[in-house]
Amino acid sequence: MPPRAARGQPAARLRLAFVSSELAPIVQTGGLGEAVAGLARALAARGHELHCIVPAHSAALQQASALELRDGGPIRLDLAGDPLDGRWHTGHLGPLTLHLLELSDLFARDAIYGGLDEGYRFTAFSRAAAARCAELAPHVMVAHDWQAALSICILRTLHDRGPGRGIGTVQVVHNNAYQGRFEAGLLEVAGLPGEFFAPDGLEFYGQISLLKGGLGWADRIVAVSPSYAEELQTAEFGAGLEGLYRYRAGRLTGIVNGIDADAYDPDKDAALPAQFSAQATSGRAQCREALGQELGLETPKPGWLLACVGRLAAQKGWDVLADAAPALVERGASLALLGDGEPELRKRIATLARRWPERIAFQTGWNDGLARRIYAGSDALLIPSRFEPCGLVQRLAQRYGSLPIAHAVGGLRDTIRSFETGILFQELTAEALVEAATQGAALQRQHGDNLTRTLLSEDVSWREPVAAWERELADVAADAAARM
Repeated sequence: MPPRAARGQPAARLRLAFVSSELAPIVQTGGLGEAVAGLARALAARGHELHCIVPAHSAALQQASALELRDGGPIRLDLAGDPLDGRWHTGHLGPLTLHLLELSDLFARDAIYGGLDEGYRFTAFSRAAAARCAELAPHVMVAHDWQAALSICILRTLHDRGPGRGIGTVQVVHNNAYQGRFEAGLLEVAGLPGEFFAPDGLEFYGQISLLKGGLGWADRIVAVSPSYAEELQTAEFGAGLEGLYRYRAGRLTGIVNGIDADAYDPDKDAALPAQFSAQATSGRAQCREALGQELGLETPKPGWLLACVGRLAAQKGWDVLADAAPALVERGASLALLGDGEPELRKRIATLARRWPERIAFQTGWNDGLARRIYAGSDALLIPSRFEPCGLVQRLAQRYGSLPIAHAVGGLRDTIRSFETGILFQELTAEALVEAATQGAALQRQHGDNLTRTLLSEDVSWREPVAAWERELADVAADAAARM
């Protein structure tokens, strides 16, 4: 039984298993893979043993080809009378031990998500992950989002005996908007009894929700920010699961994500035309000038080189930005925009860029180097998200000295001190966004280099989040061991 750490003392060394559909850099579609890898590496750096269980997506096997993977043994699953054979591939990704699941042709595809069999795929993955964890016997198994959530329910039912009973479980909610809702027949595929098709089980309005497999059976639920943990208990953000979150409120907490401050370091970043730091900020002015030249933008007054970076989706509020763009241009702003996603939003933004080609630059697709140059060269980063469980973009903006201007929701509220390390606005309207941008420009005119130094000095790393995670995991491990 791992001892509880005394307050202020390092936690005992834990063996941890992360179950996730993504893990950067071998496979990711967005922030999930980066957040999972960042937390895993931060825990490993503090001496814990990390096992990462991930589907062997085609992209994962391609990226992992240089990792000298070895045969991790066969696996056979009985999925509702349909035997399915697979194989584990094991290796190391830095300090992390990888367990890649190859399972027939379920994951050997170009697309990580989508397809008519998506529920089947991730139910099979959860069956295999739970079985692997029963063999590894970690102190704690941590499931990330709906794709991995059912592994907790399966562990607590099909493997709740012997060493498996002493495994603690944590469900991480990165984005409750995606709940893994599929046909009820997947219960049989999961090997779970029919009585689980009930409101206090996995049933959700005539379907099942794989996310409920973690929310209902986990020892702890961790949302990716304290504010998001509160929001999940409301009808506005709970998306039908708010009652379950309220019921389990005593087991629900929130811990913000950090970023890899070494990988994102403006003092060493080769993607930038000039480097800078809190101690030497002059390079940032060079980055601002170079960004305008690269994108063909008119150089605006201080505080008015604005940016928006990320997925073109209603969640991210790009429609609000599109509504606000004419007024922002009228006030003298130049906008550097980078993202891809919903076709209708892409069309709207492209139309604005054609209307004001010297004031609005819009590039679709993803370009990591350009994203870094936008963070480093923009005066402020606009984040009009409708909801934001944690958000990485505001942390990246602060890391590179760009003032985040954000809707006051979720993790944005927890990581931005308004009028100090960003600007928060309450109402999600074009008018409120324009007013917040105006306040941000005034703040930069008033405080100039001091504000830049404050932003660049902000600790956006995993240092504080991982300490909170360490305490949570130590408590879960101790409680689980007491069950034995």
